[in-house]
Amino acid sequence: MKSRLDLIEARLQALIESSAHILPRENIQQILAKRLVAALQESSLLREDGSYSAPSIFVIHLNPQALPEWQSQQELLNKLATVLQETAAEEEIQFDIQPIIMLEEDNSLLVDDFLITAEFPTAHRGATEAIQLNASEERPTRPLTAFLIVNGSEVLPLRQSVINIGRRLDNHLVLSDPRVSRNHAQLRSSRGYYVIFDLNSTGGTYVNGQRITQQTLKPGDVISLAGVPIIYGEEATAEMGDTSELNARSEGPVEGEAQDRHDTP
Repeated sequence: MKSRLDLIEARLQALIESSAHILPRENIQQILAKRLVAALQESSLLREDGSYSAPSIFVIHLNPQALPEWQSQQELLNKLATVLQETAAEEEIQFDIQPIIMLEEDNSLLVDDFLITAEFPTAHRGATEAIQLNASEERPTRPLTAFLIVNGSEVLPLRQSVINIGRRLDNHLVLSDPRVSRNHAQLRSSRGYYVIFDLNSTGGTYVNGQRITQQTLKPGDVISLAGVPIIYGEEATAEMGDTSELNARSEGPVEGEAQDRHDTP
């Protein structure tokens, strides 16, 4: 499926680059197509005949202050949705309805950040989700017993729908390693799973040795944030105490935490 997705991403990127008056910040222009395709990949379902069923609702999560700027580009977003449908059809990835790109406020993100998730309309999801999960039972909104193991010893139970990770002291998981960006990555629950997003970090986010933009996590996955090892796990009988946040620090607080996350760590 990867070669198909590469072609779709190239078409989307070409549209973004050729459009006038698009979003002004260059870093957003460079990663918009990549994140749309990553969301498509994460949520597409394999049908019994070998074709793929694609989610038709794409949601761009934004800081409220950034919302007006994106709303002014609704024409571009509509064009991207159309090109997404056309190129996906050429690669045997089918949408049941015309895809749409929606905007949604998210106070957990900084002004220069955005995340993209994709989902099926409610009526469609019930009929197709069993193919992906190989089971008919519904999962809760988030895994109830998920946890991270940081540096091989420190355990962080995941008890929130959104988990921010980085060097800034206001993250849920604080990593003082200088290789880690101030706001490096985010975990977000989706359909009973945690999805990890790279927040345009300098050192990159890796899962099982592969650099990712976003990735649905499975128990045993090894995450690396610019070289800092983290293991994702789920344990049905785990009793991990009441700690809801963990500061994994080898030294004292890093100076200059208020600087922008895109500074070189």
